[in-house]
Amino acid sequence: MKSFTHLTFGFILLAAVTTITQVKATCPAERSLSLCCSSLGKFSDNSNVWRNVCGFHDPIDPNTPTAAGCSAIDCVFDGLWDVCCESLMPCPESTSGAIALNCTGSIVH
Repeated sequence: MKSFTHLTFGFILLAAVTTITQVKATCPAERSLSLCCSSLGKFSDNSNVWRNVCGFHDPIDPNTPTAAGCSAIDCVFDGLWDVCCESLMPCPESTSGAIALNCTGSIVH
C-alpha cells in the first residue's frame, strides 16, 4: 500500500506541475507573469497612487501598460483582466492586490 500512496502522490504532483506549466506557456517569455487583475491601463492613469501610496519613484514611461489588483489565480469572472506582465511592483499599502508593469491582456467575458 505504501508504494500506491507514493505513486498517487507522484501522479498528483506531476499533474499540478503540468497544469502550472501550461498556464505559464500562454504568456511570452518577456511577459512571463500570468495574472488576473481588476484593471489594466496606462501607468499615468493612476500615477498619483503608484507614486504617493505605493512609493514607486523609479522613472517609468507614463504610457507603460499597468495592471492593478492582481493575483496569480485563474481569471474566470466577467470584468476581470487576464494579463501577461513583465514584473510586479510592491505596494505595501494596497489592499486590493499587487500592481504589475508592462502588461498585455484581455478582459474576461
